[in-house]
Amino acid sequence: MKKVTIIIICFLSLASLKAQYFSEHGLVSEDAAVDSLLKLHKIFNANYKSISGYRIQIFKGSGNSSLENARLFRDEFSENHRDIPTYISFQEPYYRLRIGDFRDRLDAINFLREIKNDYPSAFVIQDEIEFVILPKYQKSISYEQEDSSRD
Repeated sequence: MKKVTIIIICFLSLASLKAQYFSEHGLVSEDAAVDSLLKLHKIFNANYKSISGYRIQIFKGSGNSSLENARLFRDEFSENHRDIPTYISFQEPYYRLRIGDFRDRLDAINFLREIKNDYPSAFVIQDEIEFVILPKYQKSISYEQEDSSRD
């Protein structure tokens, strides 16, 4: 029984080392079709940089001064929250000011709670958001970009 356990542990350790080697050296597959699909996937993602997510709408107005009002709201918001992007859009007859690029509704709701006192009519809305690179993946993406520049 001990021999079987030792053999299983050795086998799992070897499999783990092999997987780690392949992930460190970028060797995912030796199949040309898989490499081709990965390249197509990268090209697609480069062309379509938005994903489904959530934003917070803090202003919606129509009329002659609505664009100016949207800009005032944007400037006021940006003074206090420089790291949150703002987006002014026009969909006849309304100008809208939406903020943030939140991947999930919970993040948007948490931020809405922070600003609700300043913007009582603000609400969360589903929208196409800019693709935001998460900090924990920044290093791997930088490595991929260096790798692709060598090709």
